[in-house]
Amino acid sequence: MEVETPPHRSGWQEAVRDSGLVEHEFRAACRRHRYRSGEVIFHEGDPAGALHLIERGHVAVRLTTERGEEAIIDVLRPGETFGEQALVDTAGLRTASVVAIERAETLALDAVTFVRLGEENPRIVRFVMMVLAERLRATNRELLDALCVVPERRLARRLNRLADQFGGDDGPVTVPVIQADIAAMIGVTRPTANRLLQRAQAEGLVELGRGRVVVVDRDGLRRRGGPA
Repeated sequence: MEVETPPHRSGWQEAVRDSGLVEHEFRAACRRHRYRSGEVIFHEGDPAGALHLIERGHVAVRLTTERGEEAIIDVLRPGETFGEQALVDTAGLRTASVVAIERAETLALDAVTFVRLGEENPRIVRFVMMVLAERLRATNRELLDALCVVPERRLARRLNRLADQFGGDDGPVTVPVIQADIAAMIGVTRPTANRLLQRAQAEGLVELGRGRVVVVDRDGLRRRGGPA
């Protein structure tokens, strides 16, 4: 599935502005990359390379399970970032794989350029710190959900987030993920995810298909998910 997503100001672009950087100068320091639908951006275990800032398209973050299978743990959209660790641990390895779900474009900032820019302009360091802080906040929210929120509510929240990413309005939204990926995203087994999704379908919240989930009732999912 390919969804042509127009670039918009959000996420990392707001961080650029708030840090006092001039966006066109910052862009000039980055390298633009374009990826085909299904193309691997990097593999889990690869040497750390660059911070990627998504300009267009959606990407999937994948982890390898104990059985050697890959499962999506997150989906990112324009305005979001991935690979932040590359700028603070240049000797480290990628902790997950990232794959383009559709045609995607990123701006990549490598560690060498980051150090050079930081020496010339301390505001670039502030920008990266803001990006890292937002990633930490997002991780903390996900951890809190995993520890304190029951699976039914986690599923509703995740489906609403995916619907926001792929649709944004209140109409039906097709989310191109399989049930096994949803299980990984909300931290439950496949049978549990299947049972929860079947229940949600029976209640008219979603429709299930091969390799996709159609979010039908956003309001119902919001009520099910409760306050964040």
